[in-house]
Amino acid sequence: MKRLTLAGLAVLMLVGTALALPARASAHALAQSSVPADGATLQSSPADVTITFGETPDPSLSSISVVDTSGTSWTAGPTVVNGATSLQLRAPLKHLPRGSYTVTWRTVSAVDGHQASGAFSFGVGVSPGSAKATSSVAPTAPSPFAVVARLLLFVGLIVVVGSVTLGFGAFGGPTPLLRRTIAAGAAVSLLGTAGVTGAQISGAGVALSGVLGSSLGRSLILRGVPVLVLLVATAFLLRGRWLRPLALVAGVAALGAMLVDATNSHAAGESPATLNEFAQWLHIAAVGVWIGGLVALLVSVMGAPSDQKAHAARRFSKLAGIGLLVVAATGVFRAVIEVQTWGNLVGTAFGVLVLLKIGLIVILAGLGAINRYRNVPNVPRMLHALRRVVTTEVIVALGALTVAAALVNVAPPAEYAPAAAQAVQPVVASGSDFGTTVKVHLTVSPGTAGLDTYTLTVNDYDSGQPVDARRVELTFTLPNQTIIASSNLLLSRSASGVYNARAANLAVDGTWNVVALIEQGMQSVEVPLTLTTRSTPPVVTVTPFTGLPTLYTIHVTHERSAQVYIDPDKPGATEFHVTFLDARGNEIPIASAAVSDTAPGGSRMNLTLRRLDSIGHFVADANVRTGSSRFDIIASTASGEVLSTYIELSPGS
Repeated sequence: MKRLTLAGLAVLMLVGTALALPARASAHALAQSSVPADGATLQSSPADVTITFGETPDPSLSSISVVDTSGTSWTAGPTVVNGATSLQLRAPLKHLPRGSYTVTWRTVSAVDGHQASGAFSFGVGVSPGSAKATSSVAPTAPSPFAVVARLLLFVGLIVVVGSVTLGFGAFGGPTPLLRRTIAAGAAVSLLGTAGVTGAQISGAGVALSGVLGSSLGRSLILRGVPVLVLLVATAFLLRGRWLRPLALVAGVAALGAMLVDATNSHAAGESPATLNEFAQWLHIAAVGVWIGGLVALLVSVMGAPSDQKAHAARRFSKLAGIGLLVVAATGVFRAVIEVQTWGNLVGTAFGVLVLLKIGLIVILAGLGAINRYRNVPNVPRMLHALRRVVTTEVIVALGALTVAAALVNVAPPAEYAPAAAQAVQPVVASGSDFGTTVKVHLTVSPGTAGLDTYTLTVNDYDSGQPVDARRVELTFTLPNQTIIASSNLLLSRSASGVYNARAANLAVDGTWNVVALIEQGMQSVEVPLTLTTRSTPPVVTVTPFTGLPTLYTIHVTHERSAQVYIDPDKPGATEFHVTFLDARGNEIPIASAAVSDTAPGGSRMNLTLRRLDSIGHFVADANVRTGSSRFDIIASTASGEVLSTYIELSPGS
């Protein structure tokens, strides 16, 4: 009773931890974002396509391909890791002429070996609407062979753990029958290990010669070591020598193989990884004690009733109760992490499988209760009834393990649509004209530099009724700089008082002045608005120097960077230096540049830049305050490419 109480407390703690953790998953090696973005319209050919994934892809087994509407490939080289960012893959491109292009990608996760694929489109000089593929992000469906192989692996390891547990817990060591059961489990686990790795290699489409140098090869080695130890221990165990030590080695090897499987499963890609991997391992280990113990018990209580068999049934009943509690607790913990919402539990294939597994475990718990409270107290008289119920339990458990094997090969709901799970709120602005004739509300989604969807609602200022205008147009101006020319966007009416468009007028990050022109017959009004794009913090490399200013390298694009430093590096009068470089560290010819300084209090000042050379090095006098100042940088290269970024500096800190 005391053991069950402690186990119950552990259950409550583990479930509470699951509910308290943020529901985050890294999502297989599924695409999270890309450059160019899905649906983007570019004015010039990009140098490459870069895709960021939610889980580290194996570059040797993954690929990115770009084709035009005729199916001609425009990739200029192999897919590689983008610099030091292991989550990004990059494919170089040939110079793309005007047209629509489809990007297809295929990955093998370096974390769990799962395959995934997807596609999206973009256009150069035209809308990508005519591209032959639409955006998709989905994991490759599991094959029946992969499910059967995983089932064999589970069954083999579980039988070994259960047989060793029952041997030490009820008989003082492995009996001849249990030794043969352990050997059978070891043989089945070997078949399962070979099948799992074979299914992953086949799904990845890689030749055997290329396996060892990939993540699949490393997984194969890690899986093979404990299984080989298990087979060697079993071989000596069958010869009847060193029974207790060898049985212990076999059990530990099986638990080690379970741990390797847990660290190569969904759990390894979910945060926090260590806790999820431990919970996954504890879950399958507890299944080994409980379900594997049932198989071992069924083998051990065959034949005529005896006091030894009755003793074994009573001892195992206590172990099974603890195992059931641990399975339930760790199962709930992992389900909360992977399923995340009630809707996902009933609205996705993964959720339905989880419900089916829960239902089978409930049935198993009910059958176990029958044995525990009716048959076990009355053995050996009720031994036949106990065997009949245990046989039923083993059959139901096989169904639950089959469901578990399928779950391992299906991506959890949170991993299918990361963008939907982490929806970004749009940027909005509201205002009215000077004469208080109309009120407008502008929504820009996602509100980042580049392609956005604009929705403008226009209502009468006094009555609030929708205004149907003859013409609605937006004018965009980036104040206090001449690099980005002002642009206009004509909106189309989608409903009474509602006007829409999709365009890339917010070309760079910054605070834009937007004027909404509302034409009604012979009358027209203008409504001034201000919009600040939602920017992603840039990647900055910091290089300190003794006795010299700290150098900051801002990674603007994959091919462009800006090196910044202030001299002296302290509050007060200083000089702000910026140099624009290419991927090789050479200066880029810059036609014009502008820098603004936003002080800690929020006041903004445009700095006057002067050239220090004829290529790409500029300097400006600045007066910085104590605290964090933001410097917004924008430049236009000699070829017309616009570079925009920012950096936050705290001089003297």
